[in-house]
Amino acid sequence: MKLLVRALFILFILIGVLIAVSNRQPVQLALWPLPHLVVLPLYLLVIGVLLLGVLAGLGMGWWAGRHHRRRAREASGEAARLDREVQRLREATAATAAAPASGPAPRDQRAIERQAALVSAELSTPSGTRGPFS
Repeated sequence: MKLLVRALFILFILIGVLIAVSNRQPVQLALWPLPHLVVLPLYLLVIGVLLLGVLAGLGMGWWAGRHHRRRAREASGEAARLDREVQRLREATAATAAAPASGPAPRDQRAIERQAALVSAELSTPSGTRGPFS
């Protein structure tokens, strides 16, 4: 790719030199609202107009890409926010995992107690007697 860019650069330089050498005649440039006449070589006029065209094309390309740049900035901000949230959640998870387990949650503790009461009631009944649903 670098070779192609360099070759094109040299080609454009050669074309510019050829234009400059073959078009040295002076021309008069008059801009309508201004009363001044400017006399300059034709190659300067041609190269100047080409440069203005390149600058205009670059400006239009920059202007057309403003929507994409804005979306990229917004996406970058959203990604940074999500990274901060992930980091916060990882820290919270690490803190929770590092905390000593004090036993099950109160809701789970009540369920365990009810289950233990049912099991102990079944174990305390004599094996010969059966409940109404057996």
